[in-house]
Amino acid sequence: MNAIRRYGATPTAVRPASGRSVQGSSLAWSDPVSATEYLAGLSGYEVSGVIDDPGTRRITAITDGLGAPNRRFPAIHVTGTNGKGSTSAMTTKLLRSQGLRVGTYTSPHLADVTERITIDENPVSAEQFAGALGRVAWMSRRIGVTPSWFEAVTAAAFAVFADARVDAAVVEVGMLGRWDATNILDSTVAVVTNIDLDHTEFAGPSRMHIAMEKAGIVRPGTTLVLGETDPEVLPIFLTQKPGRLLQLGVDISVTRRQLSATGSTVDLATPWGIHRAVPINLLGAHQTRNAALALAAAQAFLESPIDTAAVHHALGSVHLDGRAEVVRNAEPVIIVDGAHNGAAARALRDTLDEYFPTPKRRVLVCAASGTRDPSEVLRGIGVEDFDLVIATQVYSTSSASAESVAAAARRYGTPAMANPDVGMALLNAVTSAGTNGLVVVTGSLYLVAPARDGVAALARPRTDVTEHES
Repeated sequence: MNAIRRYGATPTAVRPASGRSVQGSSLAWSDPVSATEYLAGLSGYEVSGVIDDPGTRRITAITDGLGAPNRRFPAIHVTGTNGKGSTSAMTTKLLRSQGLRVGTYTSPHLADVTERITIDENPVSAEQFAGALGRVAWMSRRIGVTPSWFEAVTAAAFAVFADARVDAAVVEVGMLGRWDATNILDSTVAVVTNIDLDHTEFAGPSRMHIAMEKAGIVRPGTTLVLGETDPEVLPIFLTQKPGRLLQLGVDISVTRRQLSATGSTVDLATPWGIHRAVPINLLGAHQTRNAALALAAAQAFLESPIDTAAVHHALGSVHLDGRAEVVRNAEPVIIVDGAHNGAAARALRDTLDEYFPTPKRRVLVCAASGTRDPSEVLRGIGVEDFDLVIATQVYSTSSASAESVAAAARRYGTPAMANPDVGMALLNAVTSAGTNGLVVVTGSLYLVAPARDGVAALARPRTDVTEHES
């Protein structure tokens, strides 16, 4: 665990150049209300779907002013078009199985911003997050730099991890890699899950352009765990001069996959050994590949093997909301998945065909966020095989309208209706699918939380019947 030992004890208070403790300063606030108000006043992709000035200049200046908390813990940095969240969750589980204190930073959140920052898989408290964000806001004002929404939250996360003296941080890239706010880490392992077309408006039109952006997180001399198997993009990653390359299909393998009730069992092989019949508690063949990458990343970070019993327990107990999640398993079955691009939708369709091959009736509840073309998800999931699409929308400033999603579905010849209210869309979907049917809710990770709430509401007895209805 050399990567762990070379980081010393982390001070609990970060001091600015004046020598005064930021935590103890009367200029910094630490209450959740102030944190919410501060974030509401910031701009960025999460707010508008636009990135005005990409780069790490602002967050570097802020974190440097705070004493560089981003360099006070060793890290595994995770990027890729899809699978980042799942790979990060499994990597965290594996590191924790070895007794490490692990901070994890992921995005987006489903219901509350504190979900993005966890210590040992527990979200930080609203007060802890507010305290770290207050220091970020204080330093930003002090040096005259205004961060984006994501930069402020990322800087706060790194401050939380430094304060908590984590043994390791597993950090998911927000977008692409090279100029992402997370790319100020002193990472020892970089993971690239895959390369596919997404965020082309920022990276460029081809997979090669996207690969160049994602390769930007690889530090010379460190370990690269690469899940992309296309030989044409490999030279792009090699130009970053990783000290060691571990590639899926070459150094890492997944074999002997069998379906289970909650996912798969597989044999996983890395340079540290072979683990037989490993349970993966997430549905889909793609999750077994993510598990292999997570195992290789954790072992590369530790510079040692993880015993089979620990691997079985960690990967067999992983849970992640909104990833082919069965939120209701009968009359009809309801699946919620955050697939938001064509590649993710194709993986979801493959998973549906494996686990739910013959529903009596298929109904798709779909939304799209940001500037995304809903046709990508609709085409990827095979919308023409669905009996009905109920288009809805997520409540953000950049959400596509429900009617625009419905119109896209109709272009594929599938009957579609628009219902902007997620709860009502789900109620209509359940009614339409009927017994032995399948309802699939997808199109955006921002749809997951309201969909799960809507499913919970379906199970509650009605209490809103007024007197004149009786």
